[in-house]
Amino acid sequence: MANVMKPLMNWPKWHHYLYVRASFIHFVQSQSQSPLFSTCNVRRLPSFTASPSGYRQAHFRSGAALKSRESPLPLDQSEGDSDSDEKTRKSRNEKKREARRAVRWAMDLAKFSAPQIKRILRVASTEQEVYEAVMLAKRLGPDVREGKRRQFSYIGRLLREVKPELMDGLIQATKDGDQTKFQALSGSELSATEDVDEEVEETEYEDDEESSEDNIALADRWFDGLVNKDVDISKEIYSLSEVDFDRQELRGLVRNVQSIREKRSKSDEGEGKVNTDVVRAERSLTRFLRDLAKQLHS
Repeated sequence: MANVMKPLMNWPKWHHYLYVRASFIHFVQSQSQSPLFSTCNVRRLPSFTASPSGYRQAHFRSGAALKSRESPLPLDQSEGDSDSDEKTRKSRNEKKREARRAVRWAMDLAKFSAPQIKRILRVASTEQEVYEAVMLAKRLGPDVREGKRRQFSYIGRLLREVKPELMDGLIQATKDGDQTKFQALSGSELSATEDVDEEVEETEYEDDEESSEDNIALADRWFDGLVNKDVDISKEIYSLSEVDFDRQELRGLVRNVQSIREKRSKSDEGEGKVNTDVVRAERSLTRFLRDLAKQLHS
């Protein structure tokens, strides 16, 4: 009995559902035949059910749009910026190299004797201020390291406008005692005033002779021992620790005197020129040794 009554009780609900469904279908069919509901006028409603692939495509498109905002500058502009940065870096590095080279010049000049410094600076066309600064650096003792460092930096700033090739050549020629190379670098400028300057330099050393005969005697003994290859004299000089001097320059001056003397003894050709070279070479070595003796006893 219950099985019979339950369907009868639910009949009104089913009847209402079927009626509404049939009415909706009839409405749709009738409206689809209307020209206002034709396919040309029907807008396709957007679908809010996005597939995973569609989502990924939209995401990638938005990412591409963001990347385009962060995309690099045009090629010409980026290359121009990189070139300017590279030039800036090169100029800074070049300035640092020039500054270090000028300080190295100052340190080399301070190892030479006063006449040698004058000759180098005269050929390099520097001011009197440079010579005075170098002489001040020479007077500073080895215990004044910070003061010497600052003085060398100051001299380096004064020497930055000097021709690098010329200054390197002059310093190296002076170290080697190569008068021929020095004259080739100096050209006519040195030869025109060389005699006058040598007279001035001789006068300076004559004054030194009057003031310190002990230094002269010591320098002469060193001179004879070095030129004649006396081992004891060589050890005595090169083992000096009280004075800071350029041993390589001294060896070059000694070799120059020895080679010119040997050349004079083997050949009579150009005897006048050889004698002049011998005098100049011996004078350079003598000045170096006298200056060394003076520093040792000061």
